[in-house]
Amino acid sequence: MTRVHLSLLPVLIALTGCVGASGRPGLASDAPTFDVARAFVGASAGEGRLKIAFRKTRPVHVQSTGHQAEDGTIVVDQIITEPGRKATTRQWRLREVAPGRYAGSLSDAAGPVEGAVRGNCLELRFRMKGDLTAHQWLFAMPDGRTVQNRMSIRKSGILVARLHETITRRD
Repeated sequence: MTRVHLSLLPVLIALTGCVGASGRPGLASDAPTFDVARAFVGASAGEGRLKIAFRKTRPVHVQSTGHQAEDGTIVVDQIITEPGRKATTRQWRLREVAPGRYAGSLSDAAGPVEGAVRGNCLELRFRMKGDLTAHQWLFAMPDGRTVQNRMSIRKSGILVARLHETITRRD
């Protein structure tokens, strides 16, 4: 490595250290198998913590209502609130395209959403505005009512934000 590259190394370590790991260890298991309809059809509420590099961690609350369209697409409408900010809305659309494989859209994404189920985990990937990439792991918990959401957001390969959220069915 050149001197310039070595001088940038502490900055890169600090950037990734500010945000932390995605939190996947310990949540993955073979059972229960993640059931997208069970997780998202109906009413649910999410309570999370969003950490953006160089900013304080802040709470995030998500109210969701989902239904299954006639073609099998799972449609989830969400209202996201954060203290001191105006509430925002978004819509997810996910459809199984092959056994355990999903494709869809997210209203605030910059491209398609791709996903796969592995055991109790639904793993999603998509691009966001601002040249960001999102990688999300949703873990079905054994109680059948709770999903743990772990999301990491990267820019140019560097971790810049993470979300840890607990989603609970309300119906």
